[in-house]
Amino acid sequence: MRLKRVEIVQLGLGYVGRAVAQIVIEERKRWREQLNLDLHYRAVADTSGALIGEELLPQAIRLKENGGKLATLGVEPVEEVLTSAPATGATRVVIDLAVHGTGTFDLDLIGVRNGSCLVLSNKGPLSGSGAEYRELVRVAGDLLWHEATVGAGMPIISTLKNLLDTGDDILEIRASPSGTLGFIMSAVETGRSFSEAVKEAIDLHYAEPDPRDDLSGLDVARKAIILARTMGRNIEPQEIPFESLIPEGLEDVSLEEFIERLPEADAEFAARMHAVRANHMLRYLARIPAEGLVKVGLTEAAVESPFGPINGPENVFEFRTRRYSDVTLTVSGPGAGPERTASGVVMDLLDIVRKIVKDDLEDG
Repeated sequence: MRLKRVEIVQLGLGYVGRAVAQIVIEERKRWREQLNLDLHYRAVADTSGALIGEELLPQAIRLKENGGKLATLGVEPVEEVLTSAPATGATRVVIDLAVHGTGTFDLDLIGVRNGSCLVLSNKGPLSGSGAEYRELVRVAGDLLWHEATVGAGMPIISTLKNLLDTGDDILEIRASPSGTLGFIMSAVETGRSFSEAVKEAIDLHYAEPDPRDDLSGLDVARKAIILARTMGRNIEPQEIPFESLIPEGLEDVSLEEFIERLPEADAEFAARMHAVRANHMLRYLARIPAEGLVKVGLTEAAVESPFGPINGPENVFEFRTRRYSDVTLTVSGPGAGPERTASGVVMDLLDIVRKIVKDDLEDG
């Protein structure tokens, strides 16, 4: 069997990006021996440009850990890297791990237009306008993988696609898809204050460095859009209202002031938690029906439901389908943390390798 050559162009070297690089560096010797896979980095990029090759990758990781920019090490325009030809016989994979969901759509499109496979944990390219979504999916075709956009390393997108591919009809998906918010809600239930729970989520890297990215509800709304579109719904972001948990008046202050003033919201949040009906728990859920309004926000969930026992950064996804209507199909597991999201990304990367093998066998 011929050696399978794969080169990576990675957009983003934050928490998840560094975790992906660490897995690749640690495991590729074993992959070469067991999978006949020759895997290396063509470039890593941040907003300042693309660092070519692997020689400076360890130094780049340390630089990003300290808040630096890759431009310090010498970079080239990302567009030039994406339009350059891959090494002879190599398959190029663009891995988009950028945070905040914006800024990389055009780069992803350049990549797939030039024949690269695309792996996403960044939700932005698939949760923007319907026109952008349709363009990316049309151009990428079967070169697009995005398991890690929903559920970190959990098999959520693949489960949904498998249900559809086998001819089942999705009636509704209900989900607690934010490990950060799941952690915060369960922490408050055990007696910690809202502000303490948020700070702990930051320290554990469950939350983004600015936790308002999670508390706003936008991250959950983006996941709901991706699930809805994977179900086959034509939906625009403005059609999904979402509830924010950012305390009023703290939306636009500096991060330092936000953290300092967060205890002001403790009493109000505790009161809301305690006002829940008997035998119910307050959960931040997304409800995605086959038709009608998609809802994202705080919901009272029965204790005996799949969402009642949520503890820590757990995600729960409940699929109600034509075949799973009396007893729903439920997938649950940890849904936050850089290493878990990185695992989902690497799963997609290895799935691309399996596709290469399959294509080789078919070409005979």
